[in-house]
Parts: sequence; structure tokens; C-alpha cells
Amino acid sequence: MCLFSLLLFPLAYLYYVVPRWTVLRPRMLISLFAFVAAAFICAFRGFFMFREVYDGVVFLHFYLEKLFVCTVFPMIVYLFFLAFSRDVWREKIESFALFMLPFYAVYLPVGILEDAVPLPFFSLFVKPVLFLVMVVAVASESRTLFNVVTGRKKAVALSVFIILVELLLPSLIETLWHYSYSPAIWGSSAFAYIMLCIFRSNLVFKVRNELARG
Repeated sequence: MCLFSLLLFPLAYLYYVVPRWTVLRPRMLISLFAFVAAAFICAFRGFFMFREVYDGVVFLHFYLEKLFVCTVFPMIVYLFFLAFSRDVWREKIESFALFMLPFYAVYLPVGILEDAVPLPFFSLFVKPVLFLVMVVAVASESRTLFNVVTGRKKAVALSVFIILVELLLPSLIETLWHYSYSPAIWGSSAFAYIMLCIFRSNLVFKVRNELARG
């Protein structure tokens, strides 16, 4: 049952890297740093910290906790990497997926295993997919933002807004599920979010084109 959540990000990483190996090989240290950073953070948290998952009735409290742990903190680690990276800004921006896929490959399954036993369907299957499409969509939107940042203010504002929405919604959907909202609400929200991220990042067309080349 845990195999899906354990293998989703590693398989997505391989799908991302293997066709681009010649180009990405000099930048593999980025992925290694992300993997080691996630492993260190999880080990430190497991051995030296006790994090009690909030299970109260305050919707906003649970949402903000999930948002910080699952989204904001990984983004802080990524920003830490950007601050010390000597790459040019275009390469820094384009390294988002190269960093976040191996980071979440360790960080997310550990967080899922810490949160609940027995593990519910949402945590095992829905949550990993939500965060995978989030990484894919934000990586794509970040490149768009970089391309327009020197000129059109409206395009920049729209791109920033879309990135914020992509980052904020997975934890909100999880919060709706946690507080037993109707599956019609959190399920349809999850489906709509996944579809919008896929089409916003043109993932369907990228997969189709790569299959056609193969």
C-alpha cells in the first residue's frame, strides 16, 4: 500500500532526468544536495524532535500547520539553496524540479508515515499526486515568470498569483479531507487542481511528444 507514495516521486524524477541526461548530468549535485538535505532534516526531526500533529477543531490552525510543514518549509530549503548557488538566475529557476523532486521523494513519504497509522487512502494516493503536480506546475510557471519579469507587469502579477495558488491549494484540500468534508467537495477540488496543474504546465503535451519521439 505504501509503494505508490514511496515510488511516485523517484519515478517522476527518473522520467524528468533520463531523457535530458546529457544536459542535466553536470547539474546532478543539485539533486544530491536536495536528497541529502531532506534525509538530514527527516533524521534530525525523527531523532531530536517530537512533532505532535494538531488534531483540534480549528480549521485555520490545521491548514497553516500543514501549509508550513508540507509547502513553506521545503520552499525555504530551496531558497537556501538559491542563496548559495553560483549558477546564473535562469539556471537557478530552471533547477526547481531538479531540486524539489528528490527532496519530496524523501521528505513527503516520511511526513506521511509520521502523520497517521493506519494510513488512509488520501495520504497514500491523493496527497502524493497533489504535491507532484504542484512541483511540476510551479516549475513550469517559474520559467514563465522569469521570461516575463523584465517587462509586462500584468503578466508578472498573473504568474506570481498562479504560483501562490498552486502552492496554497494542496494543504487546503488536505484540510478539507481531514475535517471530513464531503468527498464531493475535497475530491472534486483535488481533481480540478490536478487537471489545472497538468494543463497549465502543458504536461499532457510534453508526455505525448516524448512518447511520439520514443
